[in-house]
Parts: sequence; structure tokens; C-alpha cells
Amino acid sequence: MRYLLVTHIPFAMQADGTATLDRLWCEDLIGLAGSIGTVTVAAPCMDLEAMKAWGTGFATVAAGGALQFVALPVRGGRLDVLYGLRLRKALRDAVGKADLVHTSNLFGRDVALYFAHDLAVKSGKKTLFVVAEDFVDMLGWEWVRTAPNALQQWRRRRTLRSLDAHVRRRIASASLVFLHTPAAVARYRLDASNAFAIRQPVHECADVVGSEALAHKQAEVVGGATLRLVTASRMQPLKGLDFLLRAIALLRERAVEVRLTMYGGGPAKSELRQLAARLGIADCVDFAGALAAGPELRHALVLHHVFVMPHLTTDFGRGFFDAMAAGCPVVAFRSAASEGTIREGVDGNLVANADVEALAAAIARLHVDRAATVAMMANAQTRAVENTRAGWNKLRAQWIQELL
Repeated sequence: MRYLLVTHIPFAMQADGTATLDRLWCEDLIGLAGSIGTVTVAAPCMDLEAMKAWGTGFATVAAGGALQFVALPVRGGRLDVLYGLRLRKALRDAVGKADLVHTSNLFGRDVALYFAHDLAVKSGKKTLFVVAEDFVDMLGWEWVRTAPNALQQWRRRRTLRSLDAHVRRRIASASLVFLHTPAAVARYRLDASNAFAIRQPVHECADVVGSEALAHKQAEVVGGATLRLVTASRMQPLKGLDFLLRAIALLRERAVEVRLTMYGGGPAKSELRQLAARLGIADCVDFAGALAAGPELRHALVLHHVFVMPHLTTDFGRGFFDAMAAGCPVVAFRSAASEGTIREGVDGNLVANADVEALAAAIARLHVDRAATVAMMANAQTRAVENTRAGWNKLRAQWIQELL
């Protein structure tokens, strides 16, 4: 099978023939190729310096093996009037050689990349369209809501509606659709004739906390240790971290002592530090800095008892499964994202969105009912074992093979 994946995520081609790309994206591609066979990736090719905005770490793979690369042109700005012609020529050649064309939703204006999907449909080829997240909700919060004036907000809302319409059209015409988050399922399921909900964990069985380490954590909890809470995310308003700090302050007022470690960096970090000081909880909140996704993050999470992710939007975040792989039950705001992943009372607790009181109460229940907390730890570990990257890659490959 000649598998073509068209993406906006760039790569850099080195002089020795190797390709450098975002590390997490590279791991996803390697997992896909391991389950489906050789994958040709058509993506913008840029120099390594220009790629720094695409991730905190990079990986390098040998081109020409299981992963092959087709260089797409990079837009030279609004005045680059020949960009569309160059892009379509490159995509026309790549699609012509493919049996299946895999594309996904975009965040920006470069919807010309959808030409690959449209050409494949017109040519009678099989197509796979992937929606990686509920981008409408996320951009509505991050981008539309924060517009500097009413006119800009109207323009952004119009652009977002256009992006949503583009996605719905490709979903409707695709042979197969993967909806990577429960929120994406809720928004787009009715537009597709052949769609599957997909999980996207990044861990494997070997990465899941072992029985000895889990038993040690459980013994601490049963023995009455102060609950060690942890969160890890970009420090931005949509992550709801201010609600978490206010919940910790409520718990202190009620003589429920916990400790919180916050991993991550971002524009809201200084404001969150100031809020912790104003609330009088700076002594029990540790701003521990950003960690690299993967082993470094997983090792840090294992050292804690409970993971808290109070996202205000339906942004899924791989953090749910990172937490469960570390044997941590999850406390989160209820949304289409969390409801489809966290099992209420089994491997975590879900509470009403933006409700500080409910968030504090859920943490307090874990503090009081230590037996339930220990059981949730074990259930989280089990759920992580049952939801690995390899397991989901196998399912994806099965559904693709059925299509062909």
C-alpha cells in the first residue's frame, strides 16, 4: 500500500539525507509506519532554525526507510502569489503515486493543503481524514475571545467558521475519519459516514508504573501522608490553573492540607505565582518548571499521588493518559474531553466546569477516603496498560486495512 500523509507540520532535510522534525510528531509517525508499513510524509520543508517554534525537542530519522518525505513549499508571505501553484504541483505528483491519502484539520489559513484530499476524492482514491481535537472550542477561547476589539473579534469568528466549514466538507467526503478526542466526536460525528473515535496516548506498556512503585505510593496514601497533587501543562488561561490554586486555598481554610507541584511554563506563570502568594498558599505550591514530554515527565508524575487537570475548554491533552500511566487518578472539569476518558469514581473524579467549590470537594474526598484513592490508583494503572500507543496504532491499522 502506498500511504501518503499530508501535513502542515514541517521537517528539515539535512545534508546527510536525514529528516529532523518535532520529537512527539516523529514518534507518532514511527508508530504509524510500524503498524501500517512505509509512510510518505508530504510536509513543508524548512531550515532547522525556522522549526524551533514547532516544539521543545526534535528527533532525526533516516529518510528513505519506513518514513519517506516529500518537500512542500513554504509560503513566503502574503505577496507570494505563486505559492499555491507550487504547492498544488507538489501535491498533484504525490497524490498521483498514492493508494491512500491521509490529511487532517488545520489551525491556520493554509487550507490549500486540503487540495490533496480533494484531488484524491476526485481521482477515486481512498482517503483518511483526521480531526485531532475540538479546534473550534480551543480557538474560540484562545483566539476569538481575546481579540483586541469588536471588529477583530468578528473577523476571527468569521475565519473560525470558515475553518470549521472546510473541515466538515472533508469529513463528509472522506472514505474514513478518525476523531482523536471525545470532543471532536461530539462535534463532527454526524458529518461522517465512516468514523471512529481514537485515543492518542504516547506511552507503551513498559512506560506504565510498575507494581512495586505503585504499591509504595499506595502505602503512603493509606498511611496518611499529605496528598501530593501534580499538574503539568502550558500555563495559559484556558488550562484553568487559577481555579486549582483557589481550590487549594479553600482546602486550607477547611484544614485539608495538600501539596501541589505545577510543571510547565507560559505567559500566565508569573500571575499564578502572584495569585498563590495572595491566597496564602505559596508554601504548599511548587512551580517546578517545564519538563520534556516522555520519560522525564513520566518519572516526575510517578512521585505524586493525584493529577489535577482543570481545563476550561474541551482541549484533550495527552496529560490524562500520562497521569494514568504514572498510577495517578485524575481530577478534572467535566467536558466532552474528560467524560470520554476519565471514568467517574473509577480512575478519577469529574466536577462541573469552572466550579472552584466542586474542585476542592473532589480533592477533599480523595484526602478523606484513602481506600477509594488507592483503588483509583490501581484502576488508573490498568487503564494505561489497556490504552497504549502500540495498541491504538494496531486498531488504526486494522480499520485502514479494512478500508482497502
